[in-house]
Amino acid sequence: MFKHLFLLLLITLLVSGTATSQNIYTHKNYNWNTNPLLSPVSDEEKNESAVILKDKRIIEYAYSEESDTLYLYEIAHKIVRVNDDKGVEDYNKVYVPVNDVVGFEELKARAITKDGKVTELNKNNIKELKDAGDYGSLKIFAIEGVEKGGEIEYMYIIKSVVTDPYGREYLQSDTKTKEASIDIVSPPNLIFEAKSYNNFPQLSLLETDSLRVLRGAATEIPALLQEEYGNYRANLMRVDYKISYNTGSLKQNRLYSWQMAAENFSDLLYSYADESKKPIQGILNKLKIKKLKTGQKVAKIEDYIKNNYSIEDGSGPDYTMVDRILVNKYANELGFSRLFAAFLTVAGIEHELVITSNRINSRFDKDFESWNNFTDILFYFPETEQYVSAPMLQFRYGPAPYQFANNYGLFIQPAAQTGVVKYIAMPKAEYSANNIDATITFSPAFVPEVTVRHGFTGYRASEYRIINQYQKDAFVQAIVMSGMEDAQRKSTQVFNEGMENSAYPGKEFYLTSQLTAQSLIEKAGKNYLFKIGNIIGPQVELYQEHARQSDIDMDY
Repeated sequence: MFKHLFLLLLITLLVSGTATSQNIYTHKNYNWNTNPLLSPVSDEEKNESAVILKDKRIIEYAYSEESDTLYLYEIAHKIVRVNDDKGVEDYNKVYVPVNDVVGFEELKARAITKDGKVTELNKNNIKELKDAGDYGSLKIFAIEGVEKGGEIEYMYIIKSVVTDPYGREYLQSDTKTKEASIDIVSPPNLIFEAKSYNNFPQLSLLETDSLRVLRGAATEIPALLQEEYGNYRANLMRVDYKISYNTGSLKQNRLYSWQMAAENFSDLLYSYADESKKPIQGILNKLKIKKLKTGQKVAKIEDYIKNNYSIEDGSGPDYTMVDRILVNKYANELGFSRLFAAFLTVAGIEHELVITSNRINSRFDKDFESWNNFTDILFYFPETEQYVSAPMLQFRYGPAPYQFANNYGLFIQPAAQTGVVKYIAMPKAEYSANNIDATITFSPAFVPEVTVRHGFTGYRASEYRIINQYQKDAFVQAIVMSGMEDAQRKSTQVFNEGMENSAYPGKEFYLTSQLTAQSLIEKAGKNYLFKIGNIIGPQVELYQEHARQSDIDMDY
């Protein structure tokens, strides 16, 4: 959400001031073997669809030879053994991100058969995909000549404009890796720090007069498999890195710290034109919130915004500036948060800004000042200890959405522009309940007649309400008839379905239904079996053939 937002700040902070007379460039000296040979693999590895033999990353920050402009050079070099059709299918296409790329210093690939035949990449086969969703623009190419029992090898060196002097590299996947390594290279005046996660070794520092290198490596990295309640991405081996100091700067302040984040996010979220205050105050007057309690005020403001403004993909002032959003009635996610901040400020409601991460993807590390932690915005109300996520339409005023709860965040006082990392509590299990109350009778023909009530509270109610808003028939069918697919539904009623009810935990979202379901009865000789478990519906099965790798971490 925040990419490129602080680019001007970055340019100011990272100008060298002490540029060396002769720059040393690691990327210019890196290459693959000119005479490739197949690497040996064990019998066990031959039974895998694929094995990553080498995964080398070099992240190099270097000043231009002509100026103090800082560029990022990224080297990726990978060799993969493919043993069957699945391995070939999974790895014979390569995707290279090209966002902010100035140019390719190198881009090459080759296939090596088990007989040693080498087929080089035909660069005419390289295609570019302009918009690949979250991945941005990509270069895509297929590697020809790939055979089972052979290897795929590719490497690229891309030169980019530095937009964020911090980053994250994942060094594990669902394929075993024999050898993985990472170097983070910078000029001597730019001091980077790094931290490894999920058992990847911590990086060590190598320092010369011309370079600083943070280096880490691991061997025999097991494949991490998808598991129920496993939070796959959060559990992958990875390295986070960030710049901490520029010794060539006149000011030796710590860079990209929690304090700097507090200052910059306060400016980002709370800068809006004075002419926006009058229309906002007019809306607040119509909402008649002046005499309400804090929680009621917040809930009313949130309900108004989420019912009258739409979230759309887009960038630029029309999507982010409060004065334009008030007129256009739409905003992107950042714009939605800025609009909500403006309403809270004009209404005089005490609150804190919280910048956090989605723990399903990566847990917020309170001990490492990395802006990789910052992916999402919340508003916290100290008086009531409740939260709001402005752009998440399915959640309303209450506990933090479960993606951010049981996690940490940077709590910012916007006026003072100071921040402190604190824990975001998860409500107790009983907050989110799924209650089923069923009465079963039997017709003279021995057909089960079911009267059932499904009730939901907390997070489950919030998520089900939003589905019900947009896909009501399908939602009702899925809930009522789960486990009884042959059921004949006679009637169904839905209660407390409005999204505003999610701000009031006591308002249970529930459905009542009457139906018949012959499949609940099964004749076994002279006896009849009644399948009461089918009324409850299918349950998650945690059985798996391999030993569990990741701790169980349920959504809520």
